[in-house]
Amino acid sequence: MDLSTTTAFLTGLLSRVPQFIQDTAYEKYVEYWPIFLIGFLISFFLTPILGHIALKFNITYIPQKGRGEKEFDNPLKALHEGITPSLGGLAITLPAFIAILVFFKMDSFTLPIVISLFVLMVGATLDDIFNLPARVQLIYQIVAAGIIAFSVLNISSIPLLNLDLSSLTYNFSIFGIEQSLALPGDIFLFFWILVCINAVKWTAGSPGIIEANSFVIFSLIFIIAMRDMSTFSSTVSILIAGGLLAFLIFAFPPQKIMTGSAGKSVYGFLICILAIVADAKISTTMMLLMLPLIDFIYVIIKRLLTHKPKNIWELMKISGPDHLHHQLMNLNVSRSQLVLIEMSATLFLGSFAILTTGALRYFTLIISFALGIAFIVYINIRASKKKEEQEKKESPESKYSY
Repeated sequence: MDLSTTTAFLTGLLSRVPQFIQDTAYEKYVEYWPIFLIGFLISFFLTPILGHIALKFNITYIPQKGRGEKEFDNPLKALHEGITPSLGGLAITLPAFIAILVFFKMDSFTLPIVISLFVLMVGATLDDIFNLPARVQLIYQIVAAGIIAFSVLNISSIPLLNLDLSSLTYNFSIFGIEQSLALPGDIFLFFWILVCINAVKWTAGSPGIIEANSFVIFSLIFIIAMRDMSTFSSTVSILIAGGLLAFLIFAFPPQKIMTGSAGKSVYGFLICILAIVADAKISTTMMLLMLPLIDFIYVIIKRLLTHKPKNIWELMKISGPDHLHHQLMNLNVSRSQLVLIEMSATLFLGSFAILTTGALRYFTLIISFALGIAFIVYINIRASKKKEEQEKKESPESKYSY
């Protein structure tokens, strides 16, 4: 095949692409590309501005120390390098907040989401600036979760449990905004939101991980929302996905700016809400967040067994290099490889939410949960063995052993 024939063939093939898209189900997805582009461009230009503001006012993370000039954490779990500005998450969450206000009617459905999002954004931004205690962080998370629990957004069932979670329903209104308290479903929803917020938040221990994982999850939510014709979830999720892709340019190791609490305390909330709105199934959120959820549960159990805290406040104060990304680092995985590994695992497990429906979904939920546990346990065992071998090599007695 000569050059002219090859050129003609490629030209003809490319000319058919728009028609192919138009004639298939992919057309509805392509229609959202301007929103994705808007999110990308806003984040791309807003991120350096936020970084400059953070540096100017010393809203930064300092390795082996913490935020600004304050000790705030176990230095062993800080995996970033150099003085790094915070507040980057506002480049993602602020456009999403404004988009909801501009593009959607403020009613009994959207207003509680807007108020909860505002509470989280303000509280998390103040946390970046003033390094708020863990107790205060939990308080504004509780407020946000409580607002949603009393809203018209309800949970009717839990995967694998054939129970009516809205048997006791009390409807009322506040200032003309309809409220609905469905028990026991809203109690579960309240705690589920808190779990999602902190499970996602805890993945932010190494540069780029939370951004890469969240980009994958919001992209998957967009696909699910389009399939179930949820305009709200599809619009907000694709806007955030575009913003996160742009932010990854700055957050990918070596990191130039951090998401900070302004982002990491909000991503999990938005993932939880958008996934539920998209198809009204908790199982969807579980599969999308399978990796961070299992890591969250694993770390909680490990800290309970190791430190034996007397109450939840003592548990919240415990920190350390216990998470999956720390264990992968112990296996000499580079920061860039770490992002790609966790991103790939999130994509693999999260894809089950798209590929499965009906009874098959619950079977797949169990399989993906087992795979997630096996992966995290395997990495932790490998990391523990490597650490023991390293300590043995470095011990003073080792040079005298035979």
